Amino acid sequence: MLLDPRPQALRPAPVRTGLAVPALVCLVLAALTVALLPSTPSYDPWAWIVWGREVIHLDLNTTFGPSWKPLPVLFTTPFALAGDLAPDLWLVVARATALGAVVAAYRLGARLAGPLAGVIAGLVLAVEESYLRTQAMGFSEGALVLCGLLAVERHLDGRRGQAFALGVAGGLLRPEAWPFVGLYGLYLLSQAWRAADDRPARAALRRLPWVAGGLLAMLALWVLPELWGSGSLFRAAERANDPNPSSPAFSAVPWLTIARDFLDALGPLGKLGLLVVPFAAWTRGARDTPRRALGGIAALGAAWLGLVALMTEAGFAGNLRYLYMPLGLGAVVAGVGIAWVTAALALGRATAAARRGVTAAAAGLAAVLLAITAAGTLPRELELLGYEGRLRDELPVAIARAGGPEALRSCGAVLTNPFLVSAVAWELGVHTGAIDLEGDAPAVVLRTRHRPEARVMPTPGMLAAAPGRAVLARTPLWKVVGACR
Repeated sequence: MLLDPRPQALRPAPVRTGLAVPALVCLVLAALTVALLPSTPSYDPWAWIVWGREVIHLDLNTTFGPSWKPLPVLFTTPFALAGDLAPDLWLVVARATALGAVVAAYRLGARLAGPLAGVIAGLVLAVEESYLRTQAMGFSEGALVLCGLLAVERHLDGRRGQAFALGVAGGLLRPEAWPFVGLYGLYLLSQAWRAADDRPARAALRRLPWVAGGLLAMLALWVLPELWGSGSLFRAAERANDPNPSSPAFSAVPWLTIARDFLDALGPLGKLGLLVVPFAAWTRGARDTPRRALGGIAALGAAWLGLVALMTEAGFAGNLRYLYMPLGLGAVVAGVGIAWVTAALALGRATAAARRGVTAAAAGLAAVLLAITAAGTLPRELELLGYEGRLRDELPVAIARAGGPEALRSCGAVLTNPFLVSAVAWELGVHTGAIDLEGDAPAVVLRTRHRPEARVMPTPGMLAAAPGRAVLARTPLWKVVGACR
């Protein structure tokens, strides 16, 4: 049990439960949230959903919008066959994998240092200021964390092929994964060579096809669809190197901003865990095998964080969600450190009651720190999630009241809020590049605030002097104005 201070309860052990039940629970919870709460994809996920529809119709166009992302489109393409349900199906997948990442953090922490470490690791990730909201809106970094943490677990279990496959899946979500997947592939080949005393080259060659095939497929799925959709093999890289003005890439010292963002994301409990883990690793609560594993996890997280910092220095965006993979790894390290310190203190007590008191005090302190973190951030995140969900719910209503998608397409240029281009493109059944941010009549303007505190965009004065200008439709959050042909 979580508060059981007995020495044998504090020893690390593999998590014996399978993955099927946690996966099913996460899927059910994700589906319930989509069914019962206002829900919407964000800008990038809407683009992936639009691209899935375009792939089905053999009409892919990626010249406008976010960077290409292979793994989400592998889901949104078959989801497009479900028509209007496609956005919700993707949201279920994104939310389920985000919850799965929390479960994976628990599994890895519990494996190394017991349930207390697992609970802390999972909650440090879950209560990060924007993790649940961004993943609830369809971003794919939760799936990346899930793949990464499960790959570590599979590696520790000796299932190296499964670990490599999970790494390749992660490489279809973020290019930062590529160096690590490539190095792991070389490690697998070297292990095969060393393990076969008689014919090492033959043993390595047996692994070479699926290692090389995985790496080549990972790269091909990034660049070949872009060649089809935009005519450029490297459009995704060019887009990623053109960040928004608020990006850490434009700060005075980008790598320092990345480091500060990472520490802020960990929260007070995560930072406490990272602070004590070097000392905790040499206490009586730590054991040799988990200590070596934790060193590898910490090194992987530090290397990934360093890579993001270097890329941001080179001009890439460096958004907070790019740090979720090192955050997930750091949460595990922090949880294990706190659990090891607790175990050392508990094991040094003379009576069971004293040991129980030490463990309860540690769990209570962790609960207080996590509650403070959640209370300061989650209400605002839930407010934003609800507002953007209502934006999505009202958009098709506003379009229908204005005459429907065909009427708006025939009016002239279609203009809207720059943060909602891909959502409007989905509802109107057009490429994202067909939606403009400004222009003259004939045109129709779908105007709104993308956040409660933001200004209305496009500006209310657009089309003000156009002949025949008229308000075509209103909802509480949308206003459709047209000056049509």
